[in-house]
Amino acid sequence: MAQEEGRYRLRDLKRAHGREAKHYVNCPLDYDTKMRLQKAAFDNDIKMTVIIKAAIDQFLRDNGY
Repeated sequence: MAQEEGRYRLRDLKRAHGREAKHYVNCPLDYDTKMRLQKAAFDNDIKMTVIIKAAIDQFLRDNGY
């Protein structure tokens, strides 16, 4: 019974994580910005999406959203 409950919890956790990751935003970047983003991601060994998400979050927080 406990093992089955654990499986359900794991399944629900995976579904919740999947829902968080399904909201995509597509925006065009000019060449220079894209190159700077790639260089920053490479230099800091993180994904470009992490940088973009942090920048958007910071902008929204700074503007009261």
